[in-house]
Amino acid sequence: MKKLVLSILFLSVLITSCSKDDSPTPEEPEVTISKYKDVELKLDNVDSDTYGIAFSSKTGKTYKASEITTDNIKDIDIVSFNFTAFISFMSPHEAESTKDKDGVTTTKIQHTNVTMTVEEFDALEDDTKLKVLTVTNDKEALESTYRGVILFENAAGKKGAIKVKALNSKRILFDVVVQK
Repeated sequence: MKKLVLSILFLSVLITSCSKDDSPTPEEPEVTISKYKDVELKLDNVDSDTYGIAFSSKTGKTYKASEITTDNIKDIDIVSFNFTAFISFMSPHEAESTKDKDGVTTTKIQHTNVTMTVEEFDALEDDTKLKVLTVTNDKEALESTYRGVILFENAAGKKGAIKVKALNSKRILFDVVVQK
């Protein structure tokens, strides 16, 4: 009886271990965007060291003027040129605080005639809508009440969008989505 039980057990283990597993391994979707929420940059006319003046979509960090070096300037995409009266972002190669640094890069920034809505921005899950955008460097400014989307294309050719959320007497608050 023991031989029969052991033989059956052995055969069942053998058959089970040799059977083909037909269930496919689920694939992880490729992550093609980076999202940064509640980024804060100081207004240009505010004498404060609480907030940074520049943002890097590569590192996700903000940088105070004193923190910008020749090592990190190449990663900076956006410099704040915002006042309580208007909203405007600048390319690092144009901003007074960064333009003379070795390694400074150029970013195209489009403030006006942006067709992407806040709802479309919030729904972004991949770079499908970003990669088809044509970003025009317009050097414009928007009213301080503007709560919409601004586009950019950094020196590496990565396209992104900024959703302006708030502006007060000291800082601008926004979210960023950018291609990886």
